[in-house]
This record gives sequence, structure tokens and C-alpha cells, in this order.
Amino acid sequence: MTAPPAVVSKAAELRNSFDRARAIPSSAQAVELVEGLLSIRVSGDPYAIRISEISGLANDRKVVPFSSSIPELLGVAGIRGGLVSVYSLAALLGYSREAEQARWLVLCEAEESVGLAFSDFEGYLPVPLTQVYATDQRDAARAYVKHVLRTADLVCAVVSIPDILELIKRRCDNSRPSKER
Repeated sequence: MTAPPAVVSKAAELRNSFDRARAIPSSAQAVELVEGLLSIRVSGDPYAIRISEISGLANDRKVVPFSSSIPELLGVAGIRGGLVSVYSLAALLGYSREAEQARWLVLCEAEESVGLAFSDFEGYLPVPLTQVYATDQRDAARAYVKHVLRTADLVCAVVSIPDILELIKRRCDNSRPSKER
């Protein structure tokens, strides 16, 4: 089964962008520290995810739903020969579960493999660290956003994947029935 031309084209574009970002600078250029981010949209709002906090990206995977007391849990998907629990990133960030099909999964390694589903992947962003700013932690709704990316043409929240994984762990621990003796 071959991938659709749009997916092949997007993969080539990402590969070229990645290669350009990792190219060795000439000795005349000043080396600026750069962080790799994925640009995504969640319920229409722009977000970014640090590449260093994830283990991969997958698209168009069948998610098999099942009953759960955790509303953000969408089901499981087969990835790399194993099962991955798939959660709605929109729901975890406080949005209602996205109405449109979540085509993309950010893969995260935790105690168990986790996939965070979202609908719109916009691309790879090699960003100078000077354009990533710490946020003020007063807003409880934004507890999983600790940094903001500001470029000439984009301002977006940077999702803290470790904090999202900790939220999922707490939700799973709270949903387990207590043992009675």
C-alpha cells in the first residue's frame, strides 16, 4: 500500500526542512541555539510541541474506541507492532473533544506508550531559543503551557508534554477502582 501523494510530499518537505536545520553552519556564521518544534492546531488554535519531548509522529491510524471512565481517552491504535492508548489533546487542554477526525498522533514514551490525537499538523519549526518565552502560571486552564513561541508571523503556546503525561497518569490512577479488603 503506497502513501497518498500529499503525504509523500509533506514527508519530503519535512525531511528537507529537518536536513537544512541540522546543516553544519559555515565558520563565518554565528551559531545560534535552535529548538525543534512541531506546529499544530488544536480546535483551530495554534500550538507547538517540542520534538525533544516526543518519540514520534503518526498519521491516519485507526483508533479503536472502547468504554472508559476517562473522557479524554479515545481508544487504542496499533503503532510499531504494539498498542498505544490514544487521548484527545484538545480535551486534555480543556477544549471539547474535536468534532473533526483527529488525523495525527504525537507519540510519547511514558510508563506505557501514549498517543495524543489532534487534527491539524502544520510543520516543523526550527526556532531560535530567544523566541521561546516562559509564561506566567496564574491561569489554571493553561497549566500545561509553560512557554510561548513568538516569531515575526506566529504566536502560540508550547504544550508541556511531560505535564500532559502526568495529567493522564493522575486520571488513570483516579479511575481505577479502590481495593477493598
